[in-house]
Formats: sequence, structure tokens, C-alpha cells
Amino acid sequence: MPQKDLKDLLDQRIILNRLSSSSIFSKNIILHKRVDSTNLLAKEMASRGAPEGTVVLAEEQTAGRGRLERQWLSPGYVNLLFSILLRPSLPVDQVFVLTMTLAIAAVDGVKALCGLNGLIKWPNDLYIGDRKLGGILTEFSTRGGKIEYVILGLGLNVNWNPGEGEDIIYPATSIFAESGARVSRNELLVTILKGFEDHYRQLLSGRIEALHERWNRLSMVMGKEVRIHSREGDIRGLALRIDPSGALIIRDEKGEERRIISGDVSLRT
Repeated sequence: MPQKDLKDLLDQRIILNRLSSSSIFSKNIILHKRVDSTNLLAKEMASRGAPEGTVVLAEEQTAGRGRLERQWLSPGYVNLLFSILLRPSLPVDQVFVLTMTLAIAAVDGVKALCGLNGLIKWPNDLYIGDRKLGGILTEFSTRGGKIEYVILGLGLNVNWNPGEGEDIIYPATSIFAESGARVSRNELLVTILKGFEDHYRQLLSGRIEALHERWNRLSMVMGKEVRIHSREGDIRGLALRIDPSGALIIRDEKGEERRIISGDVSLRT
């Protein structure tokens, strides 16, 4: 277990001081030393009427999750573990555009503070090179055919050196492992939240073109042969683009274009 860096404990006051008073995130930032899962807590708060822009932060999770109920491994006090509560006026089929929007904000935040060039592995992972830097878990509720709330949870490896005595099932990395330098988690969080809010406002106003272009440009699978493991079985093909709703478009082995809404992607070698 890494030692606590008292200079880099997450601090609500620092975060709020760096955010504009008009930010949707400036009213309800909840910080816990230890929770089971920030997404679970954010969903509970959402069901009780918590406002849009609520941010649930934790220094440590005991039951962090990724997609498909996989465990999200993260030691305490060195990484970013947080969930955002949104109540967007968007069509239900646009929910996963929010996943891509947070992914862009995270990649941009890491680049701005640390100079590292991240990529997005569809549908929800952040990579540097061939190693995983972070992941996003998107969960939502609908009522009457409309979105009631969306929870975006981000786990980002920051000041941790993955692989040191840890049982990791995938190649992982961190900002520290890539740069050799430690970064302020408070500053990184604020940078990501600011970038996300800018993109989110564009999205709500219908200006999706620039976001759509950027998440295609930042995708690590575009133009590559991929294998997608889905409920329908394995699908192989050439990744062509991500469409405006966040679905992956591939050309399959029969030469036909297929639209993939969800699945685990691996690059074919």
C-alpha cells in the first residue's frame, strides 16, 4: 500500500477555489476517504434527487467496478476515483456520447498538465501506448422514455506505479510511470472537470461536430483490424469510425458495414 502523500490529499477547498462559481460542479462536491464505489454512491444520491453537477470523490474504493462488473484495482491516495452526476436533456441513444466527452476531457487534462499523449480505446478506456491509463463506467436511468440521470465514473492512474506487487490482468500504466513525475491530483481533477463542462455545454447546445471529429482522431482503433467480443459472439473487421451516437462502425469480413453499440475490443495482430 503506497504511503499517503499529505501534500496531495484531495481537498474540496482547493478544488472549489479553482472552479468558477458558475460551474455546474461548484455546488455539490462530496469527498470520502473510503467508499465501496463512487458510482454506487452517486446513483443512490441521484435517486434521492441530488442535483446535476454533483461530484463524488474517494481516496479509496473497496468495490470499484469497470464494465461487465470487472473489478477496478486502485490503491488509495494516489489516483483519481470520481463520479459525476448529470441530468442532461439528451435523447436516450446519445447517452454514450457523454462517455466519449469525458474521455476527451481526461486525455486533454493529462496532456495539459503532464505533456503525455493519451488515446481512447472504444468504448471507455484511456491508454498511453499499449497500456491502460484509466477507464470510464457509464450508468444511467430513464423514466418515460427520457433520461432521468447519468453517472460517469472515472478511474485514472496518477501517482501510482502499476505492477508493483499487484495482480493486474491487463497491461497498465500511470502518469507517474510514464513521466517520472508526480502531479497534483487536485489540479488534474479541476482541469478535467473544466474541460468536460466546456464540451458538455457544446453538446447540450447541439454543437457535436467538433467533439465527434476529436473522438475519432483520438481513437486508437481507427483504421485497424479489430476483434469485438459481444453478446452476439466475436465479430472481426476493420474499424472505420465512431458515429455521432458513440457506436463503432466496422467493415466486417464479408465487406459489410456493421454498427456496434457495445462490446470489448482488441486489436488483431
